[in-house]
Parts: sequence; C-alpha cells; structure tokens
Amino acid sequence: MAGFCLRVKEEQERQLHVRRELYVGIRRDWARGTKILFVKKTLPGDVAIGSGTLGRIVELAQMGEDEKRLCLENNWYGKLAFLTIARFTVPVSETALAGQPPALLHGLAADVTAVEALARGRLVT
Repeated sequence: MAGFCLRVKEEQERQLHVRRELYVGIRRDWARGTKILFVKKTLPGDVAIGSGTLGRIVELAQMGEDEKRLCLENNWYGKLAFLTIARFTVPVSETALAGQPPALLHGLAADVTAVEALARGRLVT
C-alpha cells in the first residue's frame, strides 16, 4: 500500500506515541487509512521509528483556541490523528528509501508496507 514518510522531531515523538497525534505543516492527499512511515534523524543516519494508519485529519477550524494558536506559531495547518501506531527501528539505509536526501524524506510518497515487512522482529514494546 502506498503511503507517505514523515520526519519526526525528538519532541514530537512522545506526542505521537502517547496521544497518537502529529501536527503537520505539509499538505498531501491525506485520507483515512493512509499509511505513514515515521522517520527520525539520528547521528549514524535516519531511522524509521514506526508507522501509523491515519484515522482523521483535524483542520485549524476544528481546534480549540490554544491548539489553533500553537499551530499558527509553528506553521502547522492541522493535526493527523492515527487509528494505530506500530513502533519499530529500521535504519533507512536498509530500506528502498536509502540514498534519498534526508531533507526530502519529509512528505515523500513511500511504500510503507515494504518497510513494515523489514521491521518484523524489530518491534519495540
């Protein structure tokens, strides 16, 4: 299944795993059921830290004032809420995304299912 890759900053990772939400500033063809691969920058190289299945997109107009202000301050246009999230660790260098410039991974169309297959046996609990 086709999906997208999103780079996650250190401070976003906890929110992602605790609340199953991620604020976004890039627009893509998000739809319920879309698979998203989460990638994090590390010193040895980028690492896929998990994947999620998109449940819904929350636009600014649907947010409370505090959350809306947070989004505007950070140039985010909305929030992705996930149905499920799987945690794993797979170096990007071991995936079909190897060789992509790291900055271009954010928002890149990706075969998330192929990376999830590599992750079997590397799930983090």
